[in-house]
Amino acid sequence: MSIVSRRTLFALGTALSVCVALPAFAHHGWGWTSEEFFELEGTLTDLYIGQPHPTLTLNDGETDWTVELAPVGRTLASGFDETVVAIGDTVVAHGHRSTDEAEYRMKAVRLVIGDATYDVYPQFAAELDQ
Repeated sequence: MSIVSRRTLFALGTALSVCVALPAFAHHGWGWTSEEFFELEGTLTDLYIGQPHPTLTLNDGETDWTVELAPVGRTLASGFDETVVAIGDTVVAHGHRSTDEAEYRMKAVRLVIGDATYDVYPQFAAELDQ
């Protein structure tokens, strides 16, 4: 194989890798969220603890919201898991909602369930206490 062929093959492989990875970066980032903090209180209707991010579905009395949490390890490290909440519980989520107001989705940095607080992104949740 000539040098030109190897370079071309390497460039194509690199481009393909970037194209495959971009949707994952877009999903995992914060680019889709507003800068302002947002608070959502609702009834838990669904819970998923798994990859790529745990999610909750909260109903605010009118609409079902998707609430994305931190990656699984961080979420579990906060003390939040399926044993601390049950379908039907009231949950308050603090974080940032989607910039698309037609999309009922937010990324939570803190969850409050009863008297318990779970900071899934403690570095950002600390801003709520200031």
